[in-house]
Amino acid sequence: MSRLVKVSLIGLALILAITLALLSVSVERVGPELVQYGDSDYKPVLKGGFPFAYLFDAPGISVERHLAFVEDKLSVVALILDIAIYFAIALLTIRVAWRACSARKQTASRDGR
Repeated sequence: MSRLVKVSLIGLALILAITLALLSVSVERVGPELVQYGDSDYKPVLKGGFPFAYLFDAPGISVERHLAFVEDKLSVVALILDIAIYFAIALLTIRVAWRACSARKQTASRDGR
């Protein structure tokens, strides 16, 4: 495999990982952390991201129970961890697919196809 192909596949895996991590914000769950809504009303916080939640609802600043990157609290460390996990999965998938394709080509060339 040439160096250019390797760099291209790593770049593709990185773009895929960032996309999947940003799209994972639609995986929303509530709690167990509590946040103050109003004067003394504590409720479980809405958070988004998978496998690690990286976007948290900010009461009083944003629309309640609605996640948005501009208005809510972003945990950069959790987002980077999500991207790293998706990057590892994407690289592993690309590597397995590349090896399967290479093995199929070698088998075909030995059989004279």
